[in-house]
This record gives sequence, C-alpha cells and structure tokens, in this order.
Amino acid sequence: MSLRIGTALREGARRTFTRDGLVLVIVFVLIGIITALATQTITAEILDAFLEFARSNQGTGEGEITPEQVDTFETFAEGQARFALPISPIVAGLLLVLTAFLAEAANLVAIRAFLAESGRALSGGLARRNIVVATLNGIVGGIVVGVIVAIGLVFLIVPGIFFAIAFLFLRQEIAVEDTNFVDAMADSWQLTKGDRLELFALVLGVVVLISLVSTVVPLLIGFVSPLVNVVVSILLGGVTAVFGTAVMTRAYAQLHADRAAVRNGETNADERAV
Repeated sequence: MSLRIGTALREGARRTFTRDGLVLVIVFVLIGIITALATQTITAEILDAFLEFARSNQGTGEGEITPEQVDTFETFAEGQARFALPISPIVAGLLLVLTAFLAEAANLVAIRAFLAESGRALSGGLARRNIVVATLNGIVGGIVVGVIVAIGLVFLIVPGIFFAIAFLFLRQEIAVEDTNFVDAMADSWQLTKGDRLELFALVLGVVVLISLVSTVVPLLIGFVSPLVNVVVSILLGGVTAVFGTAVMTRAYAQLHADRAAVRNGETNADERAV
C-alpha cells in the first residue's frame, strides 16, 4: 500500500491540537525560549568583543576604524542581543547543549505519543521508556545522517535529498522499536523503499507550509514591536515543530502498519507450512 499523503497531513494537524500535542507545543516553546536567551547571551559576548576591538583601533588614519563606524556598530549591536542573560558565555553554551538534549528527548516522546491511537499517551510510561539511551542514539544518529546528507548535497544535490528521505524515519525507529541508531538507519532505509517519491512530496509540502507560516505571520505583526515579533516567532516554532513531527510520525504509522502486516502474513504462512 502506498503512502497516503493527505491522510498523514490531516492526522498530523489533528494530533497537533490534541491534549498531548498542545502539551508538547508548550514544551518546545519553553525549549525555544531558553535556546533564544542562551544564543542571545553568546551573541552579546561576541558583539562586545568586536566592539571593544573597534574602539581600541579607531582613529582617523588610512585603514583605521573611524569613530562614526564605531558608533554605527554600537547602535547595531544594541539591537541584536536585547534579551541576553547576565551569565557567562560558557554557562550559556552549556544551556544550549542541555536544550539540544531536551529537544531530542521531547521529539522522541512526541513520536511515541503521535504513534499511539490515543491522544493522551503522554500520561503513560510509554513516553518515558528508555528515554536517555534513545535520546543519545537520536543525537548521534542525527549527526551521522546529517553528515551523510551534507556530503551528498556538496557533490550533487540529488544524492543528499535521497539520503535525507531514506533515513527520514531514523528517530521513529529509535523511539518505537528501541533500536540503536545503526539499526534504525538500516530499518528506515528498508521502510522507505517504494515510497520515497511520496515521502519527498510530503516533506516538501510540510517544509513549504511551515516556511510560509513562519515567515508571513511575523511579517504581518512585526510592525507592532520587536518583542512581539520574537514572542510570536517562538510560539510558531513550537507549533510547527510539533506539527512536523506529528505529520511524519503519522506517515511512519502507515508504513509501519504495512510492515507489521507483511511480517504477520509471513509468520502465518510459516506456521501453516509447519
């Protein structure tokens, strides 16, 4: 049975606004806020270093930085890190590492929740099962797949896209089957066979939709204030992250059910043969 793109999109949208989906939106929004604050803190430190360099090298001679250029850069820097935290860049970097780990864990929990038939799967033990090991496999596997896809994109765009689709269900396999990232890559490769064009169309549609929403909405309300723009962008980031995971997981659910049906059929055939 081929992938039903419309079904995956409808189920993904519906699951996004269930109780579990909205809880996950809040989780991703909180992660987004912490990530934004830590990033702005590091950005502020870098801008301060450049500003200090510019001030110490300003002058009126040829090749020197003029006072006007220093003032321009200072004005620019003030608008780039308004929400920097009063912490060191090292602590901010550790916060980024922590949020990356939490985001990966939340993504795996979301996959388990969206694969379940109930919209209240987060309250059970399934969501937390083996989560630390699964998260580590998801991070390492994501890095490995990212490198493979990047290499494919560098040499030719098509191989990079092919690898991205072939390993699309890496995290779903880790979350659902409790496999390590190597087996998850192999299982994703097998599962996507025969449906890669449909999966590419689905991914492209989701990316275009998310890009339009993430771009158009902030532009429409951006004139209100920069703070409102940042808040809305973070909220949209939480919703779109959950929506994307929900759609891909419901697509995985279709192919996963087909694979299970094939396995059951083979098992029944073997039993009849015996």
